[in-house]
Amino acid sequence: MSPRRSHRRGAGTATEGQEWPPEDVRSMEQSVGRAPSVHNTQPWSLVFGGRTASLYERAEVSLEQHDPEGRDRRISCGAALTNLFLAVRATGWDVELRRGPGPEEPDLVGVVTGTARREPSVLEGQRFRAITRRSSHRRPFHEEGLAHVSRETLLAAGGSSGVGARWVTGTAEARHVAELLGYAARVHKKDRHYQRELAMWMIDSSGRASGAGSGFDGDDLVGEGVPGVGLTTSGTRLPEQGRLAEWIAEESVMVLCTDSDEPSDHFRTGEALELAWLTATSLGLVASVITQPLHLAEVRRGLRERLGLAGEPHVLARFGHPAPVPGQRRG
Repeated sequence: MSPRRSHRRGAGTATEGQEWPPEDVRSMEQSVGRAPSVHNTQPWSLVFGGRTASLYERAEVSLEQHDPEGRDRRISCGAALTNLFLAVRATGWDVELRRGPGPEEPDLVGVVTGTARREPSVLEGQRFRAITRRSSHRRPFHEEGLAHVSRETLLAAGGSSGVGARWVTGTAEARHVAELLGYAARVHKKDRHYQRELAMWMIDSSGRASGAGSGFDGDDLVGEGVPGVGLTTSGTRLPEQGRLAEWIAEESVMVLCTDSDEPSDHFRTGEALELAWLTATSLGLVASVITQPLHLAEVRRGLRERLGLAGEPHVLARFGHPAPVPGQRRG
C-alpha cells in the first residue's frame, strides 16, 4: 500500500488529475448520509471522480403507497445535494454546482466540482456543523413563538434555489390547512395498503425494519399536535379540526412551492428545505416536515387555492423551540 499523500491548502485551481483525499471523501459521504430522507431510505448514490462529486437518484428505492410518484424520494435527494455542497465547501474549495436531471442522465441530482481554494463563509460553516445535529422533532413545540428575525432568516433560507417560501398566517389560513390535513389523515388512516407499508418501515424491538432500508422509529410518531396528522397510523387519534387549527396558528409553519411540478422542482425543494432546516438547527431551533398529505392531488390543489399560492406546494415545514422533556430539570 502506497503512503497517503499530504494535501496542502493553498491558492490555485483544481486540475483534472487531482482526486479528493480520503478524509474529504469520508466527510462528504457522512454528510450526505445525514440528510433527511423519506422513511430513512437514503435513495441516492455518490460517485467521485477527479475533483468532482456526483449525486444520483436511486429510482429503484420506491414506496408504492407512501411515495407513489417519487416526490419524497426526489426531495430527499435534493436535501442530500445541499449537504454535499456544504461538505465540499467545508474542505476549503470553492464550488461549481451543476444541477440535474438531463436528457442523458435522468437520474442525476447534481454535480459538485471543486474549482479553487476559498475558505467557507461563517454561515456555510454554521450550516455544515449543524448537519450532525439536525433531526426530526415530531412533537409539539415550546409555547414560545419564534422571534421575527428568526422567521425572516428561515424564510430567506427556504426561499432559495428557485423555491417559493411563505408562512401560514392568520386563523383563516390555519383553518384551511387544518381541514386539508385532517382530510388526508382520514384517507390514510382507512387505507389498509398504506398502513401495511407504514408498518413495514417502522423499526421493531430488534432495532430493524422489515422494509429494505434503515426505517424509522415508531415511537417518533405521536398523536398530539400537528405532527399527528402528518404521518397517521391506524391507531392515531385524530384531533378535532378546530383544535388542530389552533395548533397550526400557534406554530410557525412554512409552505415550500415551485412554479411547476417537474422532478427538478422536487430536487430544488429538497435543497431549500435542508438549507432552512440546517439554519434552524444552527439557531438552536427544531423542525419537522409534513409531506404525506401532499401526495394527494386534491390536498395540493386545496392548498394552492385556499392559500393563494402562485405555484405547486411540496412541503409543509414546522419550526419552533424544543419543549422541555417531561421530568427534565431545568439548569
